[in-house]
Amino acid sequence: MIIGIDSSRAFVSDKTGTENYSYHVITAMLRLPESREHTFVLFTRPNAVLPSELLLYSNLMVKEVRWPYLWTQAGLAYGSWLMAYGKNQNQYLDVLWIPAHTLPILRNPKIRTVVTIHGLEYQWLPEYKNWLQKWYLPLSTIYAAKYADKLIAVSKFTSHQLQKELHTSAKKIKVIYEGVKQDHGLSIVDRRKATIKYVLFVGTVQPRKNLVALIDAFSRTKIEKLIIAGGIGWMAQEVLRAPSRFGVQEKVIFTGRVSDLELEKLYNGALMYVQPSLTEGFGLPVLEAMQMGVPVISSDGGALSEVVGKAGTIIKLGDGFVERLARAMERVVSDKKLQNNSISMGYERVKEFTWEKTARETLSTLVG
Repeated sequence: MIIGIDSSRAFVSDKTGTENYSYHVITAMLRLPESREHTFVLFTRPNAVLPSELLLYSNLMVKEVRWPYLWTQAGLAYGSWLMAYGKNQNQYLDVLWIPAHTLPILRNPKIRTVVTIHGLEYQWLPEYKNWLQKWYLPLSTIYAAKYADKLIAVSKFTSHQLQKELHTSAKKIKVIYEGVKQDHGLSIVDRRKATIKYVLFVGTVQPRKNLVALIDAFSRTKIEKLIIAGGIGWMAQEVLRAPSRFGVQEKVIFTGRVSDLELEKLYNGALMYVQPSLTEGFGLPVLEAMQMGVPVISSDGGALSEVVGKAGTIIKLGDGFVERLARAMERVVSDKKLQNNSISMGYERVKEFTWEKTARETLSTLVG
């Protein structure tokens, strides 16, 4: 089978959620023994930097799409048409996989399409007023949900949202969880070497992340520092003003976007990881924290309870959320048994989420 993949997000230098997902699933899929039975065509943007290992695969073709605007709707669509009608019949595409929401409208109808949906949160929250979030992204998701041959949802929550909000048939949806790297992590003894106790949050600063509530809750504790690691997104002003509003401006650090190495160091030294989001389609940072031996506290927004399971402390959103969150943070600080149990259960929990498993289930969906 000839499998085309939209790789526009996978090989960029500054990766966030969907970029990391694309990179890890694509590279893990190509490593699978069963992938040798298929040919893969990666459609990339100009100047994409692929890992050197990919150049060793004889069943891989890389097609650079030089299209400055409307890359998906024009460039990818045109590129996939050429592949379907190329002179070399071995270049015929059987299926095209889009790892993030946007399906080309003017695509070859002979090519089956599979689209990964990471969540519908930007469509349903009233806080989203940015025109791109409010119109283009929701419309692209609605179109993909309706016209793709098959959908991959990254959580049961996202699958239920597709069925409830977009009336998508359950038969069309395959739930495939994201993964987390399995090659690192600290012991409990190593973690106690940290000199400064701090709470960590990882993600883009935006309304959906509920960071004002996190800063408010943090201000009610005696913990030394709160580190918010991630780019400054839209409508971030209220969050940026919150430390002064709650009198903790000297204790809250906004790092901006950090490298993978810097992020690993931040996880290494964290006393706890807190995910206060109003909703998440999946919530990968909670697994990354568990993998690094960090106790996790999370809201019950979106798919977070589904991902965290019993390996972390879940705080119900709604009235009293800030007070409940502050108490939970204080408990993690004071209760060593709770810390150790959370760490141990977190290590076990992340074993259920591997990129190899994600890749294998994704490949099965593409060829099925």
